[in-house]
Amino acid sequence: MRLCTAGVFIAFFTSHAFAASDTRETALRAEVLREIDGMKKQMQGMNDMIFSFAELGFQEFETSKYLTAILEKEGFTIERGIAGIPTAWMATWGSGKPVIALGSDIDCIPQASQKPGVPRHEPLIEGAPGHGEGLEKEN
Repeated sequence: MRLCTAGVFIAFFTSHAFAASDTRETALRAEVLREIDGMKKQMQGMNDMIFSFAELGFQEFETSKYLTAILEKEGFTIERGIAGIPTAWMATWGSGKPVIALGSDIDCIPQASQKPGVPRHEPLIEGAPGHGEGLEKEN
């Protein structure tokens, strides 16, 4: 459940509810950061996989299937078809409080096809959909 644990701690420690001067909190924060750092390769692989699907809104069938399978493997319970949308889902883990929610936008955008790792507009397929966030089309 490392993926889950890191996500919960990221959300928990980014709040300002506790002072960083507490020795126990500082040690726990360092441990969580080491855990997260150890997941870089896994997270990059997940990012690359989602990038490769490039599914438009309400059509994110492969992306949803991929992400929910990972979450289920980590012990989350998945509720599919949220709000009557076949690709929408909610993942829950644990019980009690605090309740922490994380959201993500997993669809791509029309005409944003982009070669991965290229810092300028360079489509894989001109006019195709894709995840081109952060890139501007050159004029």
